[in-house]
Amino acid sequence: MEARDVMSHLEAPEAALRVMIDPILKAVVEEGADRVCWLQALPPRGLFDLDERRRSWWAPNDDGLLACLQACPDAPVEVQAVALFLAGSDGNGHTREAALRKMRSVPGHLTLSCALLRCNDWVVEVRVVAQEVVMSLLGKCSVQHVLAAWPIAVRLRDAQRVQRDWLEGTLFAWLSSPSAQVVLEGLLGHTDARTRLAAYAIALEIHPDQAKLRAHALLDSDPHVSHLALEHLLKHGEPAQVEAQCVLALSAPSSRVRGAALRALVEREAPGLDAYIDAAVFDGSRSVRRLAAWLLQQRQATPAIQLWRDELKHRTRGRWREALEALGDHAEAGDVHELRTLLPQVSARHQRNCLRGWLRAEGGASLAFLRVALEAPGRTVNQLLAGATALWATELDPARLLAFCHDGPSPVAQSGLLGQLPMLPLWQHLDLLLDAVPQRPDERAWHLQLVENWLRVSRRYSPLGAARRQALVSRLEEGRHALADPAAAQVLAAIRQT
Repeated sequence: MEARDVMSHLEAPEAALRVMIDPILKAVVEEGADRVCWLQALPPRGLFDLDERRRSWWAPNDDGLLACLQACPDAPVEVQAVALFLAGSDGNGHTREAALRKMRSVPGHLTLSCALLRCNDWVVEVRVVAQEVVMSLLGKCSVQHVLAAWPIAVRLRDAQRVQRDWLEGTLFAWLSSPSAQVVLEGLLGHTDARTRLAAYAIALEIHPDQAKLRAHALLDSDPHVSHLALEHLLKHGEPAQVEAQCVLALSAPSSRVRGAALRALVEREAPGLDAYIDAAVFDGSRSVRRLAAWLLQQRQATPAIQLWRDELKHRTRGRWREALEALGDHAEAGDVHELRTLLPQVSARHQRNCLRGWLRAEGGASLAFLRVALEAPGRTVNQLLAGATALWATELDPARLLAFCHDGPSPVAQSGLLGQLPMLPLWQHLDLLLDAVPQRPDERAWHLQLVENWLRVSRRYSPLGAARRQALVSRLEEGRHALADPAAAQVLAAIRQT
């Protein structure tokens, strides 16, 4: 037999299976992609979604894929596993059950994933077989394959049809067995946070060195994992361990854990407590800073606000950014000068903190604040202005309004003011414009912009009494204003239509 014929003969089983696989995945895999490789690389969440999508079709495929599998025992294991996964999510229960039974002989992450999914099958008989196959595959699959499929086991806890006694008493109990120790240790470093959490919940009960395990968990990037470790520490740890590991938890990524650890240290009056509270005053989290500030007050120590002011002035701790953020939440009238001085020296992010503190210290947005804030547009600044007491409205007389076009503010700030003026009551806004008398060409152009801006919002509802309406109409008809005739006519029409 020629070499080409031998190659064709060897490739025939794989080709036959691919012919069956490709049409099934055509709707979910882009054209030209290797569909076998695509499914092999699909993460657990994707497998879960694909299985649900296949079920939602509710169009049973015939058992041709399964028959082809049985006729192609020499096909590569990777291709067989893909075919078994698809057959295992078929709309026909008999096909799903038959595919499950064949999975015992093809251990891998795909077959284990499919068997786990079938433990939530809508047919009782299929669920029973799936449970048996899962436990069989766990004894045959490599550690890496089990790690890859285990997030599906975790998601089964939210499923409706899975047998709870089997899930907790058999499947998750398996993780506690000596034979699964390597798997459990691998799950503790899994990239999926829910999977790590489930693994730590078991490991914290059986691990021979709980202190070492908790130390890792306390610093986990997921707040649920680190909080689980802290709860375990406070419940089961020896007093010396509790104090030592609570100090470690003050560096946890989770602010919730850092705050809880600080409270635990306070309750125990741990050595070095003053230093821990002092450091927490400069924590990156608002909630932890507030807790530390309250603790300082309770202990009649130097107030937190004074520590923040000292840091901004002397910068001895290297925590001025945290101090500025904190002062943005707690600033008082005496802090305005320092905040205004800092404003041009810091980045945009820290400028927003300066503005927050200034706004809080003055109890509202003064005209000086408004002029500065409009030079730093952004969502945060816009929210500050929208929620601020309109002190600037009482300070913004016609002369200052006209001067806005030539005494410093940039076009960005001018545009921002056009956005802020409609926040005034509609008729107060109009009175301000009618009282303005532009003298210079740039003032006249700016005044026209202001009038056009008012006209854009003039259709919104705003109560206007008969006496005030008549006063406005008379003023416009008698020319007691500085509006050009076309603009005056448009304003008059807007008033009459109200």
